[in-house]
This record gives sequence, structure tokens and C-alpha cells, in this order.
Amino acid sequence: MDDGSTAGAANDSAAAVDDRSTAGVEDGATAGGSDRSTAGAGVVLAGLALVAAGLPWDAAGVGPVENATLAVLAGVALLGFSLRRHGVLARESGALVAGIASLGVVGYVGLAASGVASASALGGDGAAATSPWGVGLALVGGVGGAVAAYGDWRGLPASFGEQVRATSWGLAVGFLGLFAIAAWGSLLVSGVAGVTGTEPGAMVQLALSSVALGLGTGTIALIYFRWADRTVSYLDVSTPDRRDAGYAVGGVAALLGLQVAVSEVFSQLGLSTAEHSVQQQAASGNVEILLLLIPLAFLVIGPGEELLYRNIIQKDLYGTFGEWGAVAVGSGVFALAHIPAYAGGGSLASVLNTLVVIFFLSVILGAAYLKTENLVAPVLIHGAYDAIVFGQMYVQLTGGA
Repeated sequence: MDDGSTAGAANDSAAAVDDRSTAGVEDGATAGGSDRSTAGAGVVLAGLALVAAGLPWDAAGVGPVENATLAVLAGVALLGFSLRRHGVLARESGALVAGIASLGVVGYVGLAASGVASASALGGDGAAATSPWGVGLALVGGVGGAVAAYGDWRGLPASFGEQVRATSWGLAVGFLGLFAIAAWGSLLVSGVAGVTGTEPGAMVQLALSSVALGLGTGTIALIYFRWADRTVSYLDVSTPDRRDAGYAVGGVAALLGLQVAVSEVFSQLGLSTAEHSVQQQAASGNVEILLLLIPLAFLVIGPGEELLYRNIIQKDLYGTFGEWGAVAVGSGVFALAHIPAYAGGGSLASVLNTLVVIFFLSVILGAAYLKTENLVAPVLIHGAYDAIVFGQMYVQLTGGA
């Protein structure tokens, strides 16, 4: 009885402390004006758009800035979020400034993609080609900034700010992976050219880019493990059992079924999708690269992308969004990370259609990882699906010859 009474009193005291702590947080938030964590996430997102302005654009630039208009819009958004983050601007005014500027970034990207805001359309020579990296970063920064500004303006709870920060983190890791892959690819191509004295051919460059994919995703994984103080046990890799194999087979069937369904729906609606850069290269006369990509889909592409987007990004998002929420957000990051690969393969509308398809494909991969807790399952699904698609492309381009 004494122990029970003591335990009950302790629990009551703890509950009282929790109530007081909660009340203190609420009172503090009210006294301080509002939680500004969402504005902090907006600073990061606006920074991405500002970085995009320094990449090649078919637009007017000033000094090292390749796109002056985008730099101004992103700079205003960054300033608005920064002033709001440090309490210099009130919630309404700060969110309004940052939100309008972020929407301006999105609108500008749309005009640039359609050619209306290009240097050639405005009377310039239009010599500079727009970087797909610039389009991707600007779009992520603009859309994300608009969402962050809305959340800050509405005074949504701190949990929303945490969700925005977690999403921003996922996007940052995803795009850092792309940059790491590009950096490794450039180093490998330059190294081969330095040794042989000639520029590598299409097949060699493709092989090097595949190696770069593995090195790039591996580099980001190592950095993440070091930064987050993770060990090898964090990797969800084990010998697949019968259940894992069932999910792998079912996942491949689901992806192929989704591809057929989407093709039929898009055909009925008159919608188009963009071509992947590999498809463009194969159609230009290098069709044999598709045969090389079939084994690489299993050996490099599937393992590298699933390691980064599932075992690192999706898994890290579980604590913020829950399991299925993490699958959805991680799939959004996966889709946006494919902007550079499709940016030059069609109109803005076709690229957006393609990203929607990639999102749903990624949901299937994320669900397989969630259910099996084994990275091998989505790796096999991803590799098999890509291999089948590459084989289909080869047959279409060669007529089966």
C-alpha cells in the first residue's frame, strides 16, 4: 500500500509538472508572438532558390549571378524568412513578404520553362542553356518556401515547423546525392580523358556515370552515418526470406501494372510524359547503351538509389511523419530529385506529368521497404523494373533486331 501510494503520488506530481511545462510552453509561445521554426525552414528553402540563381540560365545575369531576376526573388524570400525567424518582422508581414517572393520564384520558373522569360524571348542572344539543376532547385525552393510561409502565417503548431524542416532536410539530402553523383562523374570522366588523351565515348561515359552513382550515393551515406552517429546496423540489409521474395515479385508486377495503367489513362486524356536523358541519348544513335544498363540496374542503380532514398531519407522521416507519411514524403523527394534527368526531355507539363508517375512508382518501392524492413526487396524491385524498361526501349528503337 505504501509503495502504491508513493508511486501514485509520484505519478500525480509528474503529471502536474508536465501540465505546468505544457502551459509554460503555450504561455511562452503566446508571449513571444509565435513559434518561428517554420520560418527557419523557409530560410533553408529560399537559400536553395538563391543557389539556383547562380547556375546557368537563359536569362540576364549580373556578375557571378546567372539569373538576376531569380536572385532578387529568392533574395527577398530569404530576407523575409530571416527577419521573421529572428522576430524582426511580425508573423503576418514576414510571412506575406516571404510567401509572395516564393510564389514569384515558382511563377518565374514556369515562365522560364515555357520560354517566355528566356533571354532570347526578351531580345537577347539566348546562348546560355538553362541548367536542369537550376530549375530543380528553384522549383523546390519556391514551392517549399510558399508552404513554409503559409504555415508561418497561419501560426500552425511547432509540429508543422518540424515537418517542414524534415522535408527540407530530405530534399537537401536527395539533391546533395545528385551533386555528389555529378561530381564523381566529372572526376571519373576527366581521369579517363587524362589517361587516354581522348574524350571517353558514350558507352564508357555511361559506365563511368553508373560507377559515379554508386560512389555518389555511398559518399552521402557515409557522411550521413558520420553526422548522425549511425553504425552499420542501421543498414536494413539481410538475406531475403520467402516473404521478402513475395513482396519483390508483387512489387515488380505492381510497377509494371501501374506503367500500363498510366499509359492508357494518359493516352485517353491526351497527356504526354518527358523522355529520360538516357532515352534521349539512346534515340540519338547510342542504342547499345540500353543493353549495358540492364545489368547495371541491378548492380548499381537500384542499390544506390534505394540506399539513399529509402534506407536514409524515408527511414529518417518515420519519427516526424509516421510510417506511411514518410513513404509519401520520401516519394515526393524521390520524384523531385528526378527533375534534372527529365528537364530537357519535353515541355514543362510533360515533365510534371512524369514526376507524378515517378511519385506513385516510388510509393510502391517505399511500401515494400516499409513492410519488409529489408532494403534488398526494393532494390530487387527497382532493378528488375528498370531492366525491363531498358529492354523495352531497346526493342522499340531497334525493332527487335
